[in-house]
Amino acid sequence: MAEQVGLDPGWGAARTRWRSAADRLWSVALVDDEGYRRAAGGVGAVLDAMRRRVTTRTELLVVDADPDGFLAGLDGPGREASPLVLAAACAVRADEIEADRARDRRIARVAAARAEGRTWVLLEEGVTRSVSMHLPTGLALVVIDDPYRDRELHGLGEVVLATDTGDPLAGHGTAEEWFGVRADRDAALARRRADIGALDGGGPMVSDEQ
Repeated sequence: MAEQVGLDPGWGAARTRWRSAADRLWSVALVDDEGYRRAAGGVGAVLDAMRRRVTTRTELLVVDADPDGFLAGLDGPGREASPLVLAAACAVRADEIEADRARDRRIARVAAARAEGRTWVLLEEGVTRSVSMHLPTGLALVVIDDPYRDRELHGLGEVVLATDTGDPLAGHGTAEEWFGVRADRDAALARRRADIGALDGGGPMVSDEQ
């Protein structure tokens, strides 16, 4: 089934509902070894089937709308899954689908930046977090504005990413520095960007002309 263009208005609400159900399932299962075993087995069986059959938001919402129809097509323990087990599996599969979509967006941005001869590419952009990667080296700068911290709300992180996909590289954690004043963080960002850019002659970010 082809993915619909845009975000289905029910997607966010469904994800919240699935996560809430998963929390209820695991909060009970964790105090009962046998209950945990059954819950984990049930979620695993349903999730395995979803990974084979459900690849888009739209398809997962169809499962949510007709859970009996989906479960009827399963074999083994997954066929008898409870509503909580099904919802927990949906929560995991939704996270996986979103991760796949984000990865596809990063790959497309990297390809476009290379085609345009850019040196930096903006991989992620949000209200509280953005990630820009230096294409020649994979060094990425993470800009964070966290309103929930008591102090020093403005962060600057650095991580090493795969230069073709923007995926984090194993063994390279994120180093973060926090600032009480946004202007100080932005100045540190400019200095670090210049240092990294000097490794390959610099160049404009993709976001500079967007």
